[in-house]
Amino acid sequence: MSVAIVANPLAGRGRAQKTAQFAKEVLTAQNVDFQLMYSEYPGHAIELAHRASKNHPVVAALGGDGTIREVLEGTWQSSATLGIIPGGTGNDYARGLGIPREVEPAIEVLLHGQEALFDVGLENDLVFGQMASIGFSVDVLEYVNSHQDGVWRGSAAFLAGVVATIRNLKSMHVKITVDKKVIERKIVALFALNMPYGGGGMKFVPEARYDSGHFHLLFIDDIGRFDLAITLPKIYSGKHITHPAVNVLTGKEITIEGDPLPIMVDGDIFPARPFHTRIIPQAMRVRIPKTPAP
Repeated sequence: MSVAIVANPLAGRGRAQKTAQFAKEVLTAQNVDFQLMYSEYPGHAIELAHRASKNHPVVAALGGDGTIREVLEGTWQSSATLGIIPGGTGNDYARGLGIPREVEPAIEVLLHGQEALFDVGLENDLVFGQMASIGFSVDVLEYVNSHQDGVWRGSAAFLAGVVATIRNLKSMHVKITVDKKVIERKIVALFALNMPYGGGGMKFVPEARYDSGHFHLLFIDDIGRFDLAITLPKIYSGKHITHPAVNVLTGKEITIEGDPLPIMVDGDIFPARPFHTRIIPQAMRVRIPKTPAP
């Protein structure tokens, strides 16, 4: 079996460069037929993955969730299987799929794991596998991205972003259509989830699964800053969903009507646009452990 690896050397504040080198050493030692490629600019991993899918049965993303999203976009309509070697800041794809976040165990899954069918989300023309979000979550990610030289890493960086941005919490009036159900609300954030995790281990919806055939839509009603600050730490255990301002619905197609806002998709921020998301069930094959990682 030949494997292509598309690596983003800048992911994880440069950690992915070392991860890629170590992965190269491990694969070489095991006499694996592989090709290692580095992305050089946003969107480049899509091109590399698309080309690689024509020659390799497994195309792996090495980097953060944004890199994995690009490799997914480049391969989901091919016959290739998606593999993942975590090397980013959040690594929430790995959490949602039960893939170890250490390099050698992740490579073991890549080479000897099992294949599973994976639901693919479409946010307008963007392909994603983890989540699409608007509102407060985008402000937090913008803060994290602008403080990459700070002392905080991983989930701590996202929590620091929450603390720093909550003082400027904004609400928005929207009309939400989930399949044929229509709701009008004033909210501070909304998430269309294909997996439980985001923000470096925040368990937004514990029941969300990559193969359920539908999204879990979580939205937070207009809430005071202090109330949100008290509630948010519970997100790591999933206990936040008991709060009366937190709502969870399921559906296959979601439309948000209101002022267009920047959209966060799998850890990357895209310019303001109308929010329209639909799910394509079992559209991609992905390599996962035979026994999921804890």
